[in-house]
Amino acid sequence: MIVELWMQGVRNLAECQLEPGLGLNVIVGPNGSGKTSILEAFHILGLGRSFRTNRLGRVVCADRAGFSIAGDLMDSHHERSRVGVEWSGERRSRLNGQWLDGHWEIARRLPILAVHADSFASLVGPPEERRRLLDWGGFHLHKDFPTEWKTWRRAHEQRNAALRNHEEASAKRFEFLAAKSGERLSEMRARFVASLEESLRHPTLRDLKSGLNGEIQIRFRQGWPESETLAEAYGRSRVSDLERGFGQTGPQKADLEIRVGERSIRDMSRGEQKRVLNALVVSQGNVLESRAPGETSPILLLDDAVAEMDEPGLAGIMNIVKGSGWQCLVTTVDCDWALHIATTRDDSRVFHVKHGVVTVAKQ
Repeated sequence: MIVELWMQGVRNLAECQLEPGLGLNVIVGPNGSGKTSILEAFHILGLGRSFRTNRLGRVVCADRAGFSIAGDLMDSHHERSRVGVEWSGERRSRLNGQWLDGHWEIARRLPILAVHADSFASLVGPPEERRRLLDWGGFHLHKDFPTEWKTWRRAHEQRNAALRNHEEASAKRFEFLAAKSGERLSEMRARFVASLEESLRHPTLRDLKSGLNGEIQIRFRQGWPESETLAEAYGRSRVSDLERGFGQTGPQKADLEIRVGERSIRDMSRGEQKRVLNALVVSQGNVLESRAPGETSPILLLDDAVAEMDEPGLAGIMNIVKGSGWQCLVTTVDCDWALHIATTRDDSRVFHVKHGVVTVAKQ
């Protein structure tokens, strides 16, 4: 969990220091006050990227040259550690005072799960959005996932470069390494999906899924025919790949098919999709904890949680947060709901945001 967060230069937020508690942390304020920017800072610290933009330069406050976000973490495996992310033209990440090559180590210590307006893309958007879900699971459940991913990616890009130059012999030379790492990558993704599917059927999610006409079903599509090895798929498609100048088969084409009963997720209402989304996110957290009990728990970020949720659905996810003991940050414009949480739950802290200034309403 994050026991203390400090930030400066982040969008419209004044320089601030927060001490979120274990359990439910409610951030309340009017639209445009900076609530979502607080969640964005947590997301950047954990994943090294924003959920609102693919360019970190856009996160910087208008009168600043860069931003800094730092946090103190606490978990039973590493005890207390200090992490930080800075951006002033490029991102730099540090752990316990040491600059890192990449963000992998911080991401492993700080598993972030987020539900926000753009999260619906993971259900109905392009396949790359669902591949992020697959890779989150592969990364957190398998320590060798980053190595295999980087090895496959490098070989895949080299094969594509050869295909663009119509160099068949060179393209063929990179296929062995790409196939070996690509199949291993796919195996790790498939194992995560199997665990996620099992978690989705757990009785603790019953209230969260109430109102859905059928069980949530997920099916992993690896990106090439299941009847072939990846090496065979490369060989079969090589002539066509040379004509097009890029590979058409492999892990970069993986996807996750999501259905509820007999219905595709694309045919469901926004409210139903929100229930599915929440169930998927909670199941991710459950899978993580089941593989590493007592080590690192997920941090759940819920942006505008009250929106598009009826009372049973909202109560369902709030009860799961309480039962899981996860750290959760929730934004809302609903002052009445925030007051209700503050007065009825002893596991809650409430923060108020106005014109970019954060104050503690309940500690």
